[in-house]
Amino acid sequence: MKIIGISLVNSLLILLVVLIHKIFFRVLLLGYENLFIYWGSFVLIYFILNLITNKILLPRGGIIENS
Repeated sequence: MKIIGISLVNSLLILLVVLIHKIFFRVLLLGYENLFIYWGSFVLIYFILNLITNKILLPRGGIIENS
């Protein structure tokens, strides 16, 4: 059941990243000519949101601390 929850959170996170990325490009009036900036910003936004999500959802103690 845990794997379904993680998959659901990741799916929602990707949808949120698409929304934020689209707003980001529309507000800053950036073009789609440079694919490095386009996909680089997408990966950066996903990485930041994934870090925040993991900080919120994962337990505090890691594997090394518990052994």
